Amino acid sequence: MSTLDVKISSMYPPGQQGGIRAYASATIDGCFAVRGIKVVEGGRDGLFVSMPSRKTVDGYKEVCFPVTAEFRSEFHNAVLDAYQQALTMAQAPPAPQEAPEGGTPQEGQQMAGM
Repeated sequence: MSTLDVKISSMYPPGQQGGIRAYASATIDGCFAVRGIKVVEGGRDGLFVSMPSRKTVDGYKEVCFPVTAEFRSEFHNAVLDAYQQALTMAQAPPAPQEAPEGGTPQEGQQMAGM
């Protein structure tokens, strides 16, 4: 099993970038990075992962891709999980900011002298 570190770099609401919902990058085992991964909204299947590709005479061809079905599944699940986490974080209300502990040093000194 490989170590995958996935980061979502950009997210888009429905309709803003066509079917693209997010762009991601992934680092595999700390030694190989892939940028330009897309999370795309597909018709009946929902979200899917699109690997970086280039246009050819025959259509689009992936530039890099998982070789085995097992790693493809692991990779796609990691990207979609990272997207869901980023989506949850983006929808969460901002945390309230806390006051500094103990106030300023001068206040603490005045209280100690009383």
